[in-house]
Amino acid sequence: MLSAASHQPRSSRPLRATVAAAAAVLAVCLAAPARAQSDADRATARALAAEGFEALQAEDYATAEDRFRRADALVHAPTLVVDRGRALLGMKRYVEAQEQFELVLREGVPEGAPPSWAQAVQEARALLDEVKPKIAWLTVSVPDVPQAEIRVDGQPIPRAAQGVRRATNPGRRTIEVMADGYRPRRLQVDLPEGGEAARVVTLVALPPRQTAAPPAAEQRPGAEGSGDWRRPVAYVALGVGGAGLLLGSVTGILALQRHAELAERCPEGLCPASQTAAIEGYHRLSWASGAGFTLAVAGTTTGVVFWLGQRRPAGEHAAPSRLRLYLAPGEARLRASF
Repeated sequence: MLSAASHQPRSSRPLRATVAAAAAVLAVCLAAPARAQSDADRATARALAAEGFEALQAEDYATAEDRFRRADALVHAPTLVVDRGRALLGMKRYVEAQEQFELVLREGVPEGAPPSWAQAVQEARALLDEVKPKIAWLTVSVPDVPQAEIRVDGQPIPRAAQGVRRATNPGRRTIEVMADGYRPRRLQVDLPEGGEAARVVTLVALPPRQTAAPPAAEQRPGAEGSGDWRRPVAYVALGVGGAGLLLGSVTGILALQRHAELAERCPEGLCPASQTAAIEGYHRLSWASGAGFTLAVAGTTTGVVFWLGQRRPAGEHAAPSRLRLYLAPGEARLRASF
């Protein structure tokens, strides 16, 4: 039973709306002065109450609930609370309607209140007995994941209310369960008026997150990532250069000694035929010394180039280098600039 009007013929409903609107106006005018409402607030509340009664008569329950709620926020009165509860009954929002009727019973009416307020308390008690059997009860639990978040129709369920019977409006309810590290679940349940349902939800754990391998550096000739084979080549080249340096030094020293001997045996640069073999040996040593120093320069140059071309950390580039070879009689020098 939403209102006394439901027992009256359709033709008498406009009359009841007029009488109810007048009663609401009277209740608002006699509201407790402790709220210190302004004249504009009281006038607005009267207009909202009248619109609410008209919407309630037209069974436009959503509009009626909105108008009574707004009016009560401006000027609190049990008549407005009860009629808001009636609108919620029409919307089948039984849980909220019950709370409106309970509020009126808890607050009661002060001494000297208008008769309409006392009548509102009686109506609230009767409507409360009517709505209680229509409330449904829903139990949702996630036993394996205590930290799971549960939502019913988008509204989060407090932890204290998880796993126990919770007052719920009847109809099709959507349950969402989610938790860190688990796949979310979504299910629906149909609750009849006064019915009860329980759902135990099992969540499936997500696979452990794997750390992605850093992307490999782009490979290009002479760039980072290509130095793995350059180091051994540099070692070999530097070894060859060292061997050439040793050969050039030893043969160079021997060539200098042979030259000193020939200088003693060949005054003024004239050598007898008996020194032909010594002269040829001096030339061979000189050629071997030159070849050794040449090999030393080539090997050292190659080794240095390959050594500088090895892999470097990302973002680091080798400084440009220049190698210059200086040759002079009896010596060879390698100069590098960076």
